[in-house]
Amino acid sequence: MRKLSVLGLLALAGLLGSFVWAQESKGISWKHGLSFQVRKAGQTAFTPDTPKYGAEVFLDKDLNQAVYIAETASLGLGTAAKLSDGPDVKAPLLSHALEVRVRPVGEASFDKATVKKYSAEVFKDVNGDNLVYISEKGSIAVTSAGEHKAPEKVKDPVWFHGLELKVRKAGQKEFDEKTPKVSIEVYKDDNTNLLFYVTDAGQIAVVPAGGATKPAEVKGPTWYHAFEAKVRAAKDEKFTKDTKMYGVEVYKDENANTLIYITETGSIAVVSAAGVAKPAGSKEPTWKYGRAFRVRKADEPDFNDKTQRFGAEVYKDENTGNLVYLSEAGAVAVTAGK
Repeated sequence: MRKLSVLGLLALAGLLGSFVWAQESKGISWKHGLSFQVRKAGQTAFTPDTPKYGAEVFLDKDLNQAVYIAETASLGLGTAAKLSDGPDVKAPLLSHALEVRVRPVGEASFDKATVKKYSAEVFKDVNGDNLVYISEKGSIAVTSAGEHKAPEKVKDPVWFHGLELKVRKAGQKEFDEKTPKVSIEVYKDDNTNLLFYVTDAGQIAVVPAGGATKPAEVKGPTWYHAFEAKVRAAKDEKFTKDTKMYGVEVYKDENANTLIYITETGSIAVVSAAGVAKPAGSKEPTWKYGRAFRVRKADEPDFNDKTQRFGAEVYKDENTGNLVYLSEAGAVAVTAGK
């Protein structure tokens, strides 16, 4: 739990002007900050040495959604229906934890020494009524908590299937033998009825499982489209020739009827593919507006001149109608178009 002092609130109020770059945008407003302890795989108890990650929660007034951004610049989008303001912030409530295994690219077996293990904690942010999944690598995924209550007996995640996705860097026109691949495992979290996607680097995403079941025969991913998007650093007001460009691939997971957005940094976001047909070609995204966020680290009580800042852009994926958040670190979050 992190409360903001009166001085901190005043300082934040003075910074709000830097949070809006598009004149037609309604902007964002800071709501509260959170701190999460995240155990590593194999660690059963929380200790004073358990790593912590800070995160801030903002209201995006254009989307009417809660934007969670971690000190790693990882992004998550949640419901804003019950979003409340600080400084009387309630600590996030631990629901349960997951420990999963991820095979490296090209590995068919889970029995090899190269298989990685990752842990993720699942918290309920009672200030916003959202579930926050956060991996030991500081990657976050957010969804509405709905009627979820912490389970009395935690169920182990159920492995559904694995995928490998090719991801081109910005400027790379074609897939070739040198195009990097990312390995993803898909688990069902029976404690929440969510599908939990995790990469071989510990990046995560969640999506409602609906009626998805473990496939009897795993189908390979279907490439849908790709685009490139520029993302300004928080300090930059204008796009320039030096503005960072990220490549984004979009695949359909045929086993779960979902769309996977994956950036060249390996960050992922997953949304339903219901009603979304494969486009005939890849249309360029439409830039909507930019954001700049100040994000405290877990041990940083107040905003100050040294608080780190992250830029982000919001684009409309014209191929699907979805809205795509991209941070300057290449992290991605996606929501249905509005």
